[in-house]
Amino acid sequence: RIPVSPNEKVLLDTQDYQSQNLITHDGGSNIWKSVDFDGIDMGGTYNQWVDLDQGIVCRHRFIACDYNNQPQKNWLVTQYINISDNGVDELTIYMTFSSNTQCACQLSFSVWAYETNVINETGRVNNTSYSDTGVRLFHTTELGEQTTDSQRFTISSRGMYLSVVDGGSCTTVSRILVYYNVCPYQVFNMVVYPETVAPPFSNPQDRVVTGTCVNNSSPISGNLNQLECEVSGEWGVTQVMCSCNAGYENISGICEACMEGEYKALQGVDDKCIVCPENSNSTSVGALS
Repeated sequence: RIPVSPNEKVLLDTQDYQSQNLITHDGGSNIWKSVDFDGIDMGGTYNQWVDLDQGIVCRHRFIACDYNNQPQKNWLVTQYINISDNGVDELTIYMTFSSNTQCACQLSFSVWAYETNVINETGRVNNTSYSDTGVRLFHTTELGEQTTDSQRFTISSRGMYLSVVDGGSCTTVSRILVYYNVCPYQVFNMVVYPETVAPPFSNPQDRVVTGTCVNNSSPISGNLNQLECEVSGEWGVTQVMCSCNAGYENISGICEACMEGEYKALQGVDDKCIVCPENSNSTSVGALS
């Protein structure tokens, strides 16, 4: 399953990059970096993470196949990932990958994070900056067939670098996505609810959001217009609503002022503007009488 819904806010997708070669080795200027922290070069083509699709934009597959001298420390390091929203406590990483050979090697790899509120290129390539997120991704299919897996991990900073760490496997990664859940912007019963970061699965207490009435409307009977944002990024069920003020009528969810020659005396959900009686007239829009 590829996250595409408005409930999932994607921070990183390897198929969104326009560059023809996404990663570099040994201090180059490409966007991602491949770093061999074990310092053991067996002389193979894929002794570090390599971009298989050089020259093709929006398609990046990464391969590492260096298992003859274990343990390995082959790190695929992302660019800085900025998290602009407040309240993001948990991210989901979604990956598609496959095993390339029958070998006496590891069948899993891990994900590590260097959390920092600012860009730090020095810390980015220092493995002591990183902490284990607890994410472990395992090959569960036959040789050459793709495995898909998604796992969550907690964060406490406004940004980070992520690293996919190969400890001695033979793996091709076809796609990486990092995202978090949000309850999307919506207008419901003439109440506006802003996009809201969903609570983390690790602490699934719904977040109560107070909406605002659309222009020229007011809550009905002092209603607080509150709605719960759930962990899945779905809005809860509500009966709250606003209605158009006196002098305004509901036209497809928008409160439009009564035209000249019409009036509306009271606030109401279904009340429409009324044509003035004979021998009377309203000389301005939005008339109450």
